[in-house]
Amino acid sequence: MARPVARRLAFVGLTLLLFLGGAEVALRVAGVPKRDSTREFTHNEIYWVQPPNQHLEPVTHKESGGAFRVSTDSNGLRAPLHSQEKTEGTFRVMTLGCSTTFGWGVNDEETYPYLLEQNLKAAGHNVEVINGGQPGYSSFQGLWLWQKTLAAYKPDLVIFGYIVQDSRAVAYSDSSQAVLQANKDFLKANLLYRLHSYVVVKNFVNEYRMEAKDKPGEGGMYRVSPEEYVGDIRAFKANAEAVGAKLVLFGYPLEREGYTGTHRRILHAAAEKLSVPVYDPQPEFEQYSAQETLYFPQDRGHANPAGNAKIAQGVTQFLVSQRLVE
Repeated sequence: MARPVARRLAFVGLTLLLFLGGAEVALRVAGVPKRDSTREFTHNEIYWVQPPNQHLEPVTHKESGGAFRVSTDSNGLRAPLHSQEKTEGTFRVMTLGCSTTFGWGVNDEETYPYLLEQNLKAAGHNVEVINGGQPGYSSFQGLWLWQKTLAAYKPDLVIFGYIVQDSRAVAYSDSSQAVLQANKDFLKANLLYRLHSYVVVKNFVNEYRMEAKDKPGEGGMYRVSPEEYVGDIRAFKANAEAVGAKLVLFGYPLEREGYTGTHRRILHAAAEKLSVPVYDPQPEFEQYSAQETLYFPQDRGHANPAGNAKIAQGVTQFLVSQRLVE
């Protein structure tokens, strides 16, 4: 009795395998789904890093006649500059995020990571802050940069500040962008995306889900979906722990919460679920911003020098009060 059942199962399995194999071949021959390197949501590339070894390079800013100075290390990470090798006895804090963490619009010594280092040193801590922020970055790109570069700095504390770019509504999510461009780094790390049949089914499911719920704005989807955002947070926690570091979730504050609301709620839920600290000063900053100018008038997405100083002060107080720095 068992033998006929096993034969039937083997026959069904072989039939299914042949069907899927045939479908994969047919889709590849037909060029479905189309992969087009000219597709873009904001940038033509899915991964990028700032130019290395910059020394006070002037960068034009939106403010009238404005420019700011940028210095980077050999890996394209912005000041404060430190060697990749960590000095024994030094506690390293790594700040992660997009242009807000990078410090778009302000000079090296006015960025929140630079000021955070100064504040912690003034409080008696032997620390180095590594500014891992990159303009335009989402947590999807941050994971790639971690594997490529950031892990080698061996931080003791990782501040996950990805939220501003992850929350943006776009025509293509970051993962879809990587598929459309057939990005080798992404495909190598996600082997299923090499199968055209898998991508077709996944795209169909995504389209159905987008039709079944409210879309996040005109673009139709987030750069990093809520599900992917949770996955990225989990991955960063595992990656941080793999190098002996702790993870802190940081809801980088904007002048107004705006479109980041959904991802902020996810950030708090993930912190509770994963038992990691979370610092989200958004409510306080909306009150501060009503009384003083903390963001650039012509570039309200980025904090000015006063705003960066306020953010650094808040992060310093949080880390010290939670005994997260040595």
